[in-house]
Amino acid sequence: MSSRRPISFADLAGRVGKVDYLLFGERHGVREQTVASACVLSAMAKDDRRITVVMEMLSRDDDTVIARYREMHPESPAGLGTELKWWTRGWPAFDNWLPLVQRAFSLRAPLRGGDLAENEGRPSELTPDEKNAIRKRLGAAETSIRQSWTTAMMAAHCGLISDRQAGLNADHQIRRDLSMADAAEQAGELKHGVLLQVGRGHSRKDRSLYQALAQAEASVLTVGAFAEGENITDEERALFDYLWIVGKAEQADPCALIKLTSNSGESISR
Repeated sequence: MSSRRPISFADLAGRVGKVDYLLFGERHGVREQTVASACVLSAMAKDDRRITVVMEMLSRDDDTVIARYREMHPESPAGLGTELKWWTRGWPAFDNWLPLVQRAFSLRAPLRGGDLAENEGRPSELTPDEKNAIRKRLGAAETSIRQSWTTAMMAAHCGLISDRQAGLNADHQIRRDLSMADAAEQAGELKHGVLLQVGRGHSRKDRSLYQALAQAEASVLTVGAFAEGENITDEERALFDYLWIVGKAEQADPCALIKLTSNSGESISR
């Protein structure tokens, strides 16, 4: 937990069995973290409770493909990645998420895409209607959420994009968060609990996905999964209800790998 007090999985399982929305924030590509979220899914589904899984890595227009595949292969999720043409998507290998998908299949839990449809996949200026809708959805938290995402987008691009582009990217992440929130709330209307498998940045309490769900007066719990050896700041600890240290990941700083310019103006690589 953010208080740094270790707890057992049994303690966590007792709480997740009652929560409306659980945000499991992974470090993409760490398979052990998906194994962990599969365990959380089982705990949420205790006593035959209906749970829907919403994944950031799946888009809203994947739902029809997933439903058709499950009709044909209700017990065998391994071929779903091929059906979705996963290799075209820019994500790590589908096998990284197979433990969670397998658990969803075994529990007969609905599996839904949370991300925007493909034709909405590029950052762009918000329309006036979008601005009003976001302002209404996020309330007083809107400004701080946008600033948080803008800072994150600049850092993710090693400071090499313009302020304007960082802002456009931030607005796009808010769009994506609200799309995931919509998918979760639609499942919630069916009286399902919802496990949202998302990147760790999307599961933070100061970002738009958490805030949108919390505005609906639902119970929202967030788990931040960190790989072994990752540095966790006190600020990060405060952004999650629970921290789960599991799996290993490459620790190299991607920004250290970009081309640098020497004092003489020559292009060099580190």
